[in-house]
This record gives sequence, structure tokens and C-alpha cells, in this order.
Amino acid sequence: MNRCQNLIMSENARDFIIRYNSETYRQIKSMSDTCIQCVDETWCLAHTAGDDDMSRFIAEKGYYSVPKLYGLMQTDTSNFDESGLTATLNQTNLNVRGQGVIIGFIDTGIDYTLDIFQSARNISKITAIWDQTIQDNFNNEENMNGQEPQDNDYSYLTALGRFNYGTVYENEDINRALQAKALGENPFDYVPTTDDNGHGTFIAGIAAGAQTREFTGAAPDAEIVMVKLKPAKQYLRNYYIIKDNVEAYQETDIMAGVRFLRFCALRENKPLVICLGVGTGSGPRTGMTPLADMLNSMAGRNNVVVVVPIGNEGNARTHVQDVLVSNTGVSEININVGENVKGFSMEIWADTLELLSVSFVSPSGQLIPRVPVRVGQSSVFRFLLENTTVSVDYKVAETVSGYEVIFIRFASPSQGVWGVNVYSLTNITAVYNAWLTLEQFLAGEVFFVKSNPDVTLTEPSPAFYMISVGAYNHVTGGIAIDSGRGYTADNRVKPDITAPGVNVYGPRVGGGYTTRSGTSIAAAHTAGAAALLLTWGVYYGNDVMMTTNKVKTILIRGAKRDANMEYPNNVWGYGKLNVLESFLQLRLS
Repeated sequence: MNRCQNLIMSENARDFIIRYNSETYRQIKSMSDTCIQCVDETWCLAHTAGDDDMSRFIAEKGYYSVPKLYGLMQTDTSNFDESGLTATLNQTNLNVRGQGVIIGFIDTGIDYTLDIFQSARNISKITAIWDQTIQDNFNNEENMNGQEPQDNDYSYLTALGRFNYGTVYENEDINRALQAKALGENPFDYVPTTDDNGHGTFIAGIAAGAQTREFTGAAPDAEIVMVKLKPAKQYLRNYYIIKDNVEAYQETDIMAGVRFLRFCALRENKPLVICLGVGTGSGPRTGMTPLADMLNSMAGRNNVVVVVPIGNEGNARTHVQDVLVSNTGVSEININVGENVKGFSMEIWADTLELLSVSFVSPSGQLIPRVPVRVGQSSVFRFLLENTTVSVDYKVAETVSGYEVIFIRFASPSQGVWGVNVYSLTNITAVYNAWLTLEQFLAGEVFFVKSNPDVTLTEPSPAFYMISVGAYNHVTGGIAIDSGRGYTADNRVKPDITAPGVNVYGPRVGGGYTTRSGTSIAAAHTAGAAALLLTWGVYYGNDVMMTTNKVKTILIRGAKRDANMEYPNNVWGYGKLNVLESFLQLRLS
């Protein structure tokens, strides 16, 4: 392995996110046992040896610099008729099937051997797969040309394939594996990448599966690029206190994946739809995280469309919102903790110029008085009767959002109701929001006693430009109970639109079909719809300068809306996806 590869893959190295500037880059590059790579003009990913205390780490480098952990946006025949996709594909005069468009996925991988991922027998419709979990030294040395990144790192890293970790399998590699399979050989001897979870295979099939007798994807002629994410490092799992054996992925790896998708599209000179199948319970819900910022920038480029799920936290009881009145105000958050919970983390975000502090009450009544606001210093408290440790980190002006964030960790909390008292330190009447980590990450039963189902969208879906998608049941017509709700914490409309996401029919790893639910499935529908619009606009030359915002507007204009409901709203956004109606609306423009 090269030096960067060693650091990126090592459990004894720390990963962090920094804003790019030439001086910072040179300083980090000059440090021993450190590697840095930039993913765009704004953000760089750094990796350094050592197992420093995480409290000191976050104090020194800031809240946003620590990679957040992202989980799959799922809960556990898709009716394309309901979303207008079937009718659109049947319009022979229109003839939009995703031709000339790449749909890129950042997920659990893909079963490339399935028929629905072939454009012809033994000819894959997958342009490339970047498997971050497979470290092929020969390929990496070839891709790196035996060099370390130069000072002008961004221009250096624009060259496709020059990655510090993982292995890239190109279309010709995949075709060789498929041809070997046809001859009775094991295709994985040639291209060993797999999808052990099945989530990536499923959403890729929904968005871009080729038409067969049994199935068709939303954009069956679109090409596919897949990024298979490597699992999050254990030190980050420990820091956020997430459940064992649950799938979790690092923000750094997702950001690197976005860069890979972009440069695949540039190399092929084709428009790109980015379909993200993951989300995080960390962040201010304003779209001001490093990944959200990167995706927002990407969504502003011509012929790039970014589609993300709004998350599945609508019924999770992981959000609280309250109003604090001047510096005399106090608000109590009650958290119910079940048996044998190993721990959990939560975040409290102050609105605008507000400044908050906290105190704690244990189930037995022990009080930890108001914790002073100590910027750059972690406060740790032990409850004697509960044998519980609570740590508090204040960040008065978080670097990206400018808001105050209070990051709290409960280790070995005893069963019962825990109280967190929130105090205002200013004369400003303001709103605060508190969120637990993703429900699927919680290591046991943990929820807010007086929860609020609103503002339960996950990052990066609050970002302004991208298309944020909620899920509904295409059989009953009702919203999916778990689908996250808006609006954003700064009161912007999200979700933008909803699409089928309950018991949807799609491909299974190894062959055959199954059903899955979740907002990532709804996002896959919408990504396919976006690909059809890019075919119409870019491939056929009707509009060669399409942006995410333009595609979003077209989809919103065609959305189905209930005559008895006011739109937009925080559950449905602007309505249900209806692709055919969106195309009909183009006649009026």
C-alpha cells in the first residue's frame, strides 16, 4: 500500500475534513504520517496517524471536521404507473429512456452479474465501479503513476482513477467477467466486487435497470456508475456510540465518491444524475455540512442533477423543538432510555444568534448543574447511582453553519427518564432543535418523551439546490409513516417532492426480486425521472444547459396534488412525482 492508502484504511489513523486553502494544504502535506486529498475547490480530506482523544480532536479542528456517520435510507411490482414512469416510457414519439445519461450511485455496491445491468448479452451497462473496500496494490500504483499528490492537489486529482484507496473496475473489466461467467467460470475471479447488503443493487435497479420480461427500471437505457462505500472506522462508531453490526459509512468516503461520479461523467462527456442512498442524523438541518455543501455546489453545475432521500425519521421520536424566552428561559428535554442501552449521542442546535447551555437530571434525581460554556474543552460528568458518564462539547459558532451546537454523549445510561435542561444565555427569544442520532444507529430503546415529528429530515437533504424526496405508499396513496418531514431548520420547503417508497418491487442480489421500503427507493424513482428529462434536454438537444434546479422545477410543475390539500407542505412538498405530466408541462414552456 502507498502512504495515503495505509492511513485511509488504518483503524489507527484519524480522518478529518478541512476547507481548502493553499497554506493549510502545504502545512498538512509537510507533516509526517499525514495525507491530504481534495475533492473539489472547497473541501479536502486529511488522514493522520495516531489515536488522539476525540474530545481534544473535535475541540482543535471543529465540529464539521469530524466525519459524520451515514446510514442507509431504508426501513426493511414497484408501481411505475403511479408515478407516470410507465406511461412516459411508452410514449414512442417521445422516446426518452435515459439514453446518453449516467446515473451514479454511492451505496453498498452492485451485483453486476444480473441481467438487468446488461445492455446486451454479456455487455454491461455499468460504466465503472469504484469499490473502496478492495485494495488492489498493482492497480493503485498504476493509477497513481507512482507519484504522491503535487502541491496543486486539486488539478492533480481531477485525473480519473488517481485514487489513494480502493479499486476501480471499468466497463471492459466487467464485460470480461460476464463473458467468463457465460463460459462457466467464476466472474468474481475477474471482478471480485460484490454487494453484501443488496441496497445498492436494489436502488440501481429501480432507477436504471434494463427492460426485461419481468422488470424495467425508470430509465432503462441509462448507464450506471457505482461507488461501493467502505465501512466506517471503529473509532468513529465508538465516538458516536452506534449500534453494533449496523451499516455505517463515513462522510469522507461519500465525498470522495461524489468526486468519482463527477469525473466519470466528465470523462464520458455525458450528463450525470447523482443518486445518494444514505443520510445522517448529525448536522443543523439547514444543508450546511461539508457533504451538503459539496453536493449543493455540484447541483449548480450544468447537466448535473443531485437527488437525495429525505430520510426515514418521521416516526422515530428523535427530534425535539422548543422556544426559549430571553435569558430567564429554561426548557426541559426528557429522554426515555430502555434496558441495556450502551449509550447514545445527541445534538442541540441554537437558532441564529442564540447562545445556550445545559444541565442534567438522572432518573434517580441526581443533578448536574449548568455546564459552563467552555469552547474548545470537553466537560465530562459521572453519575454515581447510575454509573453513567455524560460528556458535553460546546461549539459557539460552528464553522460552516455559524450556529451554536452542543454535542452530548451518554455512555452506559441507566434505564429511566433522563432530563436535559436547556438555558438561554442571551436576551433573544429563539428556537432550538435537538436531535438524537439516526434511529437505526441507536443501541437500544431511546427516544424523546415529547418528540416533534417535524424537521425530521436527514442531512444532506436540506441543501437548497438538490432534489429532496419523501416516500409514499403507491397502493394506498398515503405518506409512508417513516418518511421524514420538513421544513428545514431555517424554514425552507423540503421535501421537494414525494415518490413511491413502500413495499417497492426490485432486484435481489444473486437473482430474483424482492420488496424494500424507504426514502432511498423514492429517491431512485426520482433519479430515473431526472435521467429521462436529461435525455430529452441534453441527448436530443432540446435544452443542453440543464441544472438540478431546472429539473426540480419541471418535476414540481407536473406533480400530482390533492385538491383538498395546501401546497407546498412539510410532508408532501409540492406533491407526488408524475413524470408524464412533467413532460406535458414542457409544451407550455
